Amino acid sequence: MLQPARTWFRTKRQKSCNEPFSGVSGLSGTFRPLRGDEKSAFRDLLLRLDPESRRNRFAMTVDDSFLVSYAETSFAQSPVIFGYFEDGVLRGTAELRTLPEPHMAEAAFCVEKGWRRNGVGTRLMDALLNEARDLQIEHIYISCLAANHTMQALARKFAARLTYQSGDMIGLIKAPKARMKDWIRNNVARTLFQPRRLASAASGQQS
Repeated sequence: MLQPARTWFRTKRQKSCNEPFSGVSGLSGTFRPLRGDEKSAFRDLLLRLDPESRRNRFAMTVDDSFLVSYAETSFAQSPVIFGYFEDGVLRGTAELRTLPEPHMAEAAFCVEKGWRRNGVGTRLMDALLNEARDLQIEHIYISCLAANHTMQALARKFAARLTYQSGDMIGLIKAPKARMKDWIRNNVARTLFQPRRLASAASGQQS
């Protein structure tokens, strides 16, 4: 049996993903879902990653052209990408992608080197699990290199079951179950937000 991610879901949910955040080193910024017209911000974040960070994120050596292509297609493949913004610049992301298996999804994380170990990854994971709950996803799958101890430590914070497979660490996290009132509230909010999101995307294409 997979253990639930109790640590964070016993505490009170944040009132909004847009509220200011202060990390242990005094960093302050905003967490929110990326809009469709923010591909360039995601692309620029990936391009700023150093070689080691790129390898940890994609489990292989990748060049700039790969990252540009990945950023271009990610919004179509991911139901949601959460981001951490500081001074208007995207410094970290968490992607949620549904899998062919029912009620399963894959999560992927990226935080710039100078913004790690400040609670950014933890808050991104928290937001991702809240979204998984609303989408009725039951389990989150995470894959990382065996040497990526930072990602493994983050997964363990949320009671991940980690196993070693062919040089990689595979983690499974049990998402919290949705309460009916939360599901209704969040889906109504998502419906109301969608027209604004489309309008923002259209505005971005015209500019």
